[in-house]
Amino acid sequence: MTPAELAEVLGFAAFYDNRTLGEGDVRAWHLIVGHLDAADAKQAVVTHYGTTRDRMMPADMLRLATHTREDQAAHIQGPGLPPEIPDADPDDVPAYLAAVRQQRHRAAVTGTRRPVRELLAGVGRALPRPTRGTGPRSVPCATCGAEIGRACTRPSGARRATYHSARIDAAPPRAYLQEIS
Repeated sequence: MTPAELAEVLGFAAFYDNRTLGEGDVRAWHLIVGHLDAADAKQAVVTHYGTTRDRMMPADMLRLATHTREDQAAHIQGPGLPPEIPDADPDDVPAYLAAVRQQRHRAAVTGTRRPVRELLAGVGRALPRPTRGTGPRSVPCATCGAEIGRACTRPSGARRATYHSARIDAAPPRAYLQEIS
């Protein structure tokens, strides 16, 4: 919200509490609530004065606008789609697509924002090698150093036809052997 929009919202609040506004008031409020949407801030004023006689402070506006946004976000399901069907005739393709775009825009605006650091936390991290269930290949070999999922090797580096006994002993039994016993 721009300082001009905030001045308009604070002027709207003045109708309720007869406050006087100056440029310093707008600057001070803008430091705390400047990131809010003007419509959300105005709705916070209405909600505040509809429930209390106390003079509204920046913390009140921030709390009420955030609460309103979270309430709106709670009704959104799926990848940016709210649960209701768009209010447009599906046979009128341009109107239906416009209604869907409007819903997605509203979902993007009201959605919970996550810090960039949290979103990038797993980027560049090595993924573990997938295992093939149970059996000797599900554990690394202590004798030849073969990794999980790789066959045992000879000292020359050639592949062995069988597994080392230490690897067989360390491996969990195969599922079909568990069913028999």
